[in-house]
Amino acid sequence: MVIAISLMTIIISLVTTTGVNQQFRQLMLKNSFQISEGLAKQAVFSLLSGSEQNAQEAMNQVLGFQSVLAAQLLLEDQQIFLTVGDYPIHKKIAPVSHTVVTIETPSYWLIQTPIKVLADSISDEESEFDLDTGVQEEQVIGYVEVVYSKAYLLEAQTQVSLLITIVGISSVIVLGFILRFGLLKLLTPLGALADTMQKSKATGEHILADTTGAKEIQNMASAYNSMMKVLDQQDNDLKSHRDQLEKEVDIRTAELVDARDAALNASRHKSEFMANMSHELRTPIQSIIGYGELVTEELELEANFELIDDMDKIAKNAQRLLTLINSLLDLAKIESGKTDVNKTDVSLESILVNLSDTITPLAQINNNQFSIEQKNNIKRIFTDKEKLEQVLLNLLSNACKFTKDGQITLTLYNDSSHLHFEIKDTGIGLSAEQQGYIFDEFRQVDAGQARKFSGTGLGLAISKRFVELMTGEIKVTSALGEGATFTVSLFTHK
Repeated sequence: MVIAISLMTIIISLVTTTGVNQQFRQLMLKNSFQISEGLAKQAVFSLLSGSEQNAQEAMNQVLGFQSVLAAQLLLEDQQIFLTVGDYPIHKKIAPVSHTVVTIETPSYWLIQTPIKVLADSISDEESEFDLDTGVQEEQVIGYVEVVYSKAYLLEAQTQVSLLITIVGISSVIVLGFILRFGLLKLLTPLGALADTMQKSKATGEHILADTTGAKEIQNMASAYNSMMKVLDQQDNDLKSHRDQLEKEVDIRTAELVDARDAALNASRHKSEFMANMSHELRTPIQSIIGYGELVTEELELEANFELIDDMDKIAKNAQRLLTLINSLLDLAKIESGKTDVNKTDVSLESILVNLSDTITPLAQINNNQFSIEQKNNIKRIFTDKEKLEQVLLNLLSNACKFTKDGQITLTLYNDSSHLHFEIKDTGIGLSAEQQGYIFDEFRQVDAGQARKFSGTGLGLAISKRFVELMTGEIKVTSALGEGATFTVSLFTHK
């Protein structure tokens, strides 16, 4: 603010100095013109009579003026009639018709004024008829040149500039002190308020501010103090609520811990029950399958083909029940943490041969084509062979079940760290919603009592658990009516 006021004061001083100096200049030029024109009037008689004595007296009077340095009378043809003083210029100057400044230097003005007289002018036509009629006009008979000094002007300009500069500097100094006093009076309490706010922000405490200073500062400090009091009250309320919530959380936590322990015990008992029951159920089912095979052999010897068809149906349903029991047993082992991963160095070729022998007949049931494509440069992998084969069999069996008159492809490819098994089919496909729950236990894509496809809903869930146990990943991409692609990715490093 002080800088802005100082600049404004300097600008005003410059404008004022320029204006005053211009007025002085115009005033001195006016005086010099008056002196030159007065000398021109007095010199009329001297030029007409050719009397240098009369002209000398008039020019001496002109030299009596303070700023006149020299004067000179010229005839009409620019010849010098009389010169007084130290005349600086001795060259001819173009004649003028009125008083003008013909030469200007830093130290003086050269002012020229024509010396004029009135003369009668009679035209030829008028002289033939009326000799007494005539028109008076001005005639130039010479010139006056006056050298007028600028010393007084320069002195006056210097004094004015100095005076205005002193006044401006004094005004700036006085105004600076006034502003400093006023701003300190205003900003000191404002700075104290800002420091209080900063300290409150840094410490987190609700510190009250001093309410002294200008009226506006007092209002700001009062509003800030009111806000701090409200925050204090809110903090106290929050502390009370927090203490109450902590007590309730402790109670709820204890209840949740008890509920969790109860749920874990129930889950453990369920898993143990499922494992025990699955084991107990597997023995009679296997006996049923074994006795069914013996009965079938006896019927074949007797050529009783009608009963053989019935025994085949019994065998298929017994086999289906055994598969269900095995799935439940696998899930129970996984949930109880009793499933071990036995990784060994496995030949991929042997796995692919087993898959081809098992899946090719399944694919032909729905008139599907099954193929294996190898795009990998890995021949052996360190993994759990049984679990990997079970995962791939589950995925390929699902593809055969949900595809009709289509193509099922198993593609192997690898990158720097993973071996990928991609199972792609052209079946019914999966919606985005179905893709979100197909890996959950006991969830099926074709749900409801009127579903077309049979199954327990455990195959994909168990496959996902097995892949995770083998530190791998399984994912699916699909769209309704466009088939599905399941990809199993396993680490290739031990």
